[in-house]
Amino acid sequence: MVPPLPEKVLRPGPAAMLERRVGFCALILVALGLASPGAFAVSTLQSERVVGAATSAATVGIDYVRSEEFGAKFGLKAQRSPDGKKLTLQSPWTTIILERGSREIAHNTLRVFLGEAVREQRGHFLLSRIDAEKTLVPLLVPGHGLGAGKGATAPQRETVPKLKTIVIDPGHGGADPGKVNARLGVNEKTMTLDTAKRLQSLLEVRGYRVLLTRTADVALDKDKNTDLRARAHFANSAQADLFISLHYNAVGGSEATLQRVRGAEVYTLTPQYQHSSSDHERQDSKAAAIALPGNAHDHWSMVIAHEVHRALVHNVGFVDRGLKRARFAVLREVDCPALLVEAGFLSHDEEARKIATPEYRQQIAEALATGIVLYDAALEAARRRRPRLAH
Repeated sequence: MVPPLPEKVLRPGPAAMLERRVGFCALILVALGLASPGAFAVSTLQSERVVGAATSAATVGIDYVRSEEFGAKFGLKAQRSPDGKKLTLQSPWTTIILERGSREIAHNTLRVFLGEAVREQRGHFLLSRIDAEKTLVPLLVPGHGLGAGKGATAPQRETVPKLKTIVIDPGHGGADPGKVNARLGVNEKTMTLDTAKRLQSLLEVRGYRVLLTRTADVALDKDKNTDLRARAHFANSAQADLFISLHYNAVGGSEATLQRVRGAEVYTLTPQYQHSSSDHERQDSKAAAIALPGNAHDHWSMVIAHEVHRALVHNVGFVDRGLKRARFAVLREVDCPALLVEAGFLSHDEEARKIATPEYRQQIAEALATGIVLYDAALEAARRRRPRLAH
């Protein structure tokens, strides 16, 4: 029997509490009449286009906002690094570090990947408007600013989702073993199913209704594409409030590469008009132009992904490989907030040996449960805050 998650594991730590104070401070300012609700809206920021010498194929048609002005709306002061290559947006509880020309930022020491690289123009660091709305706002004040960006729907503007039914998707199964470490006799499909069952037990004792897309070593369909879509459709049929797909990773290459690459990655669906984290050459413009069903939940998917990402890195001690974006098949058609977790590399022998132990998989499951419970707390906080911050 899987033991219940200790209460102390689920209690937000000092970092989590401090991080949410930005939303509390915004609420206080509105309540005191020192700022209007619209003052915190990214939509009020003036758009810029990259022009002149800084123009490239990667910047054409993209709306940007000045990072300093964005930060100021959330109480973050801007400070450049001595070499001018980085800009820090900081408050007593939040630190965001931007680097010129990079899609990677640091948010309270955690790695987060943007859809567009940070640009510099006329002495200002520029963030794409979509990144500001779809990535940074959910991290700063969950539930704030919904409906401000492209593709937003009326339900996004009006509601904060509930969290009662959770669907856990153990990756692979049946004839598809997923990633395999042949030397150690460890395969992904077995590890994901065990981890999913552990997570299910931890969540059920908290009162959630939890369903698994598979409960045995089977595939949902012999055809791989149909199998992946069936997992999303399973969640939709169950009217899931959250979908989490569990995986273990692997990398190819030389032995040195296999034993170097390790850690956890967390993915959410790439927003419309943006390129996935792995699409460095921006080749998939056709897919980027399409609004997928899962994009209706971009905001809350980022919130849950952040909470899970933080719990995996801080509670388990994973090497942080980042919070990333991808158009994975299991995420595209899910009609609820959704994420995909890669909880370590089976190709890395030391990490694979840990994953092969029940104790370590229990630790991973507890971190996932912690992230989900903190996400639920963020939903409740947003419900309380929303009437005053709505715009």
